[in-house]
Amino acid sequence: MVHIPIVSRLSLSDYSSIVFTFVILGLEAFFRIGTYLVPGIIIDASRSLVEKIFPWVVTKHMSARAPPLESAANVQEMLRFWNYPVQEHLVRTQDNYLLGVHRITHGRERVSAKGLEPDPPKDIVKLLRENGVPLAADTKRSYHERRRNGGLDNAGASANSSNLTTHEEEFEADLSRKPPTKHAKDDEYIKPVVLLYHGFMMCSEVWLCNLDEERNLAFVLAEAGYDVWLGNTRGNKYSLKHMFLKPHEKKFWEFSMDELALFDLPDTVDYILNRTGAPSLVYIGFSQGTAQAFASLSINPDLNDKISLFIALAPATTPPGLENGLVNSVVKAAPNVIYLLLGRKTPLTAALFWQNLLHPTTYATLIDYAVKFLFGWNSRSMSVVQKAVSYQHLYSFTSVRILVHWFQIIRTQVFQMYDDVQPRVPYLSSTKSHCPHPFPTTQISTPIAIFYGGNDTLVDIQGLISDLPGVAGVWEVPNYEHLDFLWAEGLDVHVYPHILQLLESYSFNGHVSTEASKKKRLARSGSTGAGTLLNETRALVNELEGFDNEDIQYYHHHHLSSSSVSLSSGASVGTPNTSPMAERRSFMAIKSQQSSTRLGVRRVNSGQDQQRQEE
Repeated sequence: MVHIPIVSRLSLSDYSSIVFTFVILGLEAFFRIGTYLVPGIIIDASRSLVEKIFPWVVTKHMSARAPPLESAANVQEMLRFWNYPVQEHLVRTQDNYLLGVHRITHGRERVSAKGLEPDPPKDIVKLLRENGVPLAADTKRSYHERRRNGGLDNAGASANSSNLTTHEEEFEADLSRKPPTKHAKDDEYIKPVVLLYHGFMMCSEVWLCNLDEERNLAFVLAEAGYDVWLGNTRGNKYSLKHMFLKPHEKKFWEFSMDELALFDLPDTVDYILNRTGAPSLVYIGFSQGTAQAFASLSINPDLNDKISLFIALAPATTPPGLENGLVNSVVKAAPNVIYLLLGRKTPLTAALFWQNLLHPTTYATLIDYAVKFLFGWNSRSMSVVQKAVSYQHLYSFTSVRILVHWFQIIRTQVFQMYDDVQPRVPYLSSTKSHCPHPFPTTQISTPIAIFYGGNDTLVDIQGLISDLPGVAGVWEVPNYEHLDFLWAEGLDVHVYPHILQLLESYSFNGHVSTEASKKKRLARSGSTGAGTLLNETRALVNELEGFDNEDIQYYHHHHLSSSSVSLSSGASVGTPNTSPMAERRSFMAIKSQQSSTRLGVRRVNSGQDQQRQEE
């Protein structure tokens, strides 16, 4: 074959992939524009006709719960249907995005003659009792009984239980954050906190879609006494807000997984801990929700102290690629090719268009064909009606740059930060001239538990484990695929019992807030995030402006001397806390002691002078 410069750098199959992709996107755009021109009354009549001719596709004949969940527009409507409480909170990130976070404060309740009483679903009660997990009301009641009987000290730890003592020690170690904004009473019980995070192009609704209560992890945790929070990444339907940018602006969408790791997750965790007063939380992520946690924990050391356990469902860090070779060639193309195909804002808006247009059962069938074509999944662990409901809440907005970021990871097979240096020629790597930063996942100290499916083509379990310092446990569900960890039959049998056991072992099991603990939170306040280091440095500079060089030199001499003494005495040595805020607190404490000493000397000298004058 004749070698043609530049052109011959791409194979014939590569050119075919590019042309095929453009043709598919062009045809879809053509049909979408044509659909826009059809009057709405004709579309509604067509849907009604299909339901009459094929009544078995109507989900209300399969489950009475399906229609209201299909048509629910948001989390509030979904939880109202399930009769669970919901709060919506706004988290402002350090780069000024506003993230919507949902909170389920307690389990289901009903009104009775005595007022509000717990009304947990029977199947969830059965699940919890089979696994030896008490209900929320029982946990709180027994806690206060132990306190009244003297079984709990002022710090909230059990005098006779080494397990609770260990949790209290963890509580003391995890207080490197700001004090809670709530004013807790001395005998207030603080629930253990769990944060659930969705996957790629999803939102918090995916945790509430199952037709059976016991298969909705959020409800199981709420009935077990956990304070459940549902996170949302920037750009999706609950986080489509910025303080200064608008979604129609290109700059709004200039974020990759780097920003999710640097800002979204740490800022959300800080907000939740500050709001609840809990010392730490358990993080449960699905798919990309695991990737952003791996990334964030690896580059934010303080975050490891705030997350007591990380449970990874269908973890995705270095996916091997797609099953279809034609599409896989496009995935491995240079980012400029992807930007040319999808633009610079949000990808796959067509999926949302057809989701709103087609009948849920028809749309679910198309999604099944799509995931079979792209990933080789058969989707047999989910019922037809479950897919019809779940797929109505499957897609939400994200940025094209995040998609490009994933394609870069697939191409290099390295879990790395976004590569801003783009190759000049498609399908050629640009890493020969520079080295993108890999996420240092071996530095994660938070305990990690992994659940993956035996038929999940997006999980490289051996590669993932080799990139981690160690794991608390690994569980394989042989017949599960990627999405099955959200909506498959048998979640309450194969997955949730292990999660409940892990939470009993690693989560913070309640705390009674006292004045002493508040003072400790104030004394050990800190934060996480890229912008915090700069803010703390500025605060340190402002504090030091009032002191002379002699004072600062005295501090450094005292600080180094005390460090050498602690090392020589055989004390345990950990990672030194060298944050500016810690330095400031240490310096101010020493300075305060020094000032008190000088004041005492002045008083002594003043008294001696006065005595001389009297004589």
